[in-house]
Amino acid sequence: MKKLGKLLLILIVPLFINAKDTDIIKLRDLYYKASTNRAQAEVFFNTISSFSAIDKSLIEGYKGMSFMIKANFDFNPYYKLSYFVKGKGFLDDAITGDPENIELRFLRFCVQTNAPGFLGYSGKITEDKIVIKKYYPTLEDVDLKKRIKDYMINSKSCSKEEKLIFSK
Repeated sequence: MKKLGKLLLILIVPLFINAKDTDIIKLRDLYYKASTNRAQAEVFFNTISSFSAIDKSLIEGYKGMSFMIKANFDFNPYYKLSYFVKGKGFLDDAITGDPENIELRFLRFCVQTNAPGFLGYSGKITEDKIVIKKYYPTLEDVDLKKRIKDYMINSKSCSKEEKLIFSK
């Protein structure tokens, strides 16, 4: 009976681990689609809370991103700013709670390198880039590593030397 229990444990645990990995990839895919498509932005905004198997700080960060993407597609300047500020708060709080999380730092880096200057949201670009460069070489998440690489080697905010780090 003990052998059966161990066997079941060995067979079942990877299913939960794999489900979490699949969820985070789905979440990232939704985010990327949302950033360029208004309808997908609404889907992303409305489904973010359904990803309960993912780390809480990561969900909070992506929730922030959903508000900032919503701001991008809104026409009313008041709501644009309101959504952006709310999203910024969620993302910054997530990073405060998990400052070494490369994915959260990458998300903020992406926003800050693309946000209009008048929003004043560019003060952490260097700090985020340092964290990203520090953890990138040992990052085991293949999907995230590819996304970071693709963005950073095309970023105007990275020097030629920095781009070499990500092209390996």
